[in-house]
Amino acid sequence: MSSVRGGGFVDSGAAALALSALVWVRPAAAERAGQAFRLEYWASGRCPDAQEFARQIQTRAPRLRPAEGAEPALGFYVELTEQTGSATGHLTARSSDGREVVREVRGPTCDDVATALALIAALAADPTPPVSELRPATEPPTRLGRARPVPRVAARAEPPPSPPSPPSADRWTFGVGAGLSFESSVAPSPGSGLNVSFDAEGPSGSSWRPLFALSAIRAAASNTDTQGGSAAFRWFDFRLAACPLRWPEETPLFLRPCAFLDAGVLGAAVSLAENSNDESRSWFALGGFGRVEALVQEVVSFQLDGGVTVPLKHDSFSAGNGAPSAFEVPSSGLLGRIGLSYRFQ
Repeated sequence: MSSVRGGGFVDSGAAALALSALVWVRPAAAERAGQAFRLEYWASGRCPDAQEFARQIQTRAPRLRPAEGAEPALGFYVELTEQTGSATGHLTARSSDGREVVREVRGPTCDDVATALALIAALAADPTPPVSELRPATEPPTRLGRARPVPRVAARAEPPPSPPSPPSADRWTFGVGAGLSFESSVAPSPGSGLNVSFDAEGPSGSSWRPLFALSAIRAAASNTDTQGGSAAFRWFDFRLAACPLRWPEETPLFLRPCAFLDAGVLGAAVSLAENSNDESRSWFALGGFGRVEALVQEVVSFQLDGGVTVPLKHDSFSAGNGAPSAFEVPSSGLLGRIGLSYRFQ
């Protein structure tokens, strides 16, 4: 003990203990420093899980740490989708004051896209370096004195930002296309022409991936000499097709089994000697076909179809006035098509 006049007694051991406590508290406070963050994460296919994505962010930005409770924090909202041969990722980085950074990345695999988004998230965070790194290597000695009172400010806790609504797992894609068709059941010689189509395909994830297509077909068969005279045929048809499966689902080249229903008009102009007749009849048919399809970047589709048509009506066409029949719709016929389609993502 040492005596100080006019000021009472000061315990030198207590002063040393207080100095040690100050030195100990500083690194502990620095350890708790850092940028808090929250992660909302949705992924499909063979994408990394949320824990792996968070680890990649913290590896690139060591000062980031998971948020505790309702403390203000930087929010990361991530959506990863993997399709055949490509992957897409969306990142929204939102600060506690509501400012946002939105990025989209495309790549060949989901792992590549996730790595790129983790790097973008780490750069968007840009946390302030810990206090210990900003101090010089040698600090001036700390002087003990009378501590000034520090005014207390009541901290107002801000609620964390609300995450965006999770994406729907069911996504349909749509496409438009055109092609060349031939049909053997509409004339004595196969009729050929053009078709346009609109289709909708179900979400990915399994071989059960239905496709529905509505086509308009316009075909004609040139003059053909028959025992009933010379005949020319024209055919206009709407075709509704359903293809329930896509196999294999994960490759860009695949097969589809399809069934269809036709509704349209079949017309013929028949002439024999001095007799001629031009008439149109309603057309209804069922059938099925197989499709070989090749996708390029999940956008452009090349299609090759082949199958059978089964007409539901078997009308006969002639020159009239008792002339023999020039053509009667058969019980079945062959069909073919080659087409090109563009798919909207």
